[in-house]
Amino acid sequence: MNSPTLKQLILAAALLALPLANGCMWAPELTEVKSDIARQLPDVGFRKNVTLSFGPLTMVLARTITGLIPDAGEARAYLRDVSKVQVAIYEIDGTPEGTAVETPARLQELLDEGWEMAVRVREEHEVVWLLYRLDDESVREMFVVVMSDDELVLVKVKGRLERLLAEALEHARDEGGFMRGSPDIEL
Repeated sequence: MNSPTLKQLILAAALLALPLANGCMWAPELTEVKSDIARQLPDVGFRKNVTLSFGPLTMVLARTITGLIPDAGEARAYLRDVSKVQVAIYEIDGTPEGTAVETPARLQELLDEGWEMAVRVREEHEVVWLLYRLDDESVREMFVVVMSDDELVLVKVKGRLERLLAEALEHARDEGGFMRGSPDIEL
């Protein structure tokens, strides 16, 4: 009888840990933001593509797996700081006009509760919000919403996120999409 390979052991561990993953398929706060955007765009349809929620146990598993992959060092460094991730991706049917979308009510509530807006972009074919929450001078949560002509992406991340926020802002500058000098862009 052959002994199991490392790949088989990792797969078995992942399958065994799956029931321990906190809320693998439901992210109500993300759904709330999507619903508010959908109310603002009644002629546009939103079809769920992906909804995932990874809690602390799943993140430990992800860090372990990236430790076994030679080219995943950079990802592992970011995962070390993350304790929870929620992601929802919706395909868009119709043609949304990004400038017609106001800040979703849930994001406004977060701002009212002390969250900070790091980036807000409102262009004809794209709208973006990146919010973060400080806790004793440390970034503990981030909420990112990106809507283009064909997709709505919502991401909420918890952990020690200073590095991740700095990287996101640097990426925004490098891509030029957030820094075109438009008066609808706030940093």
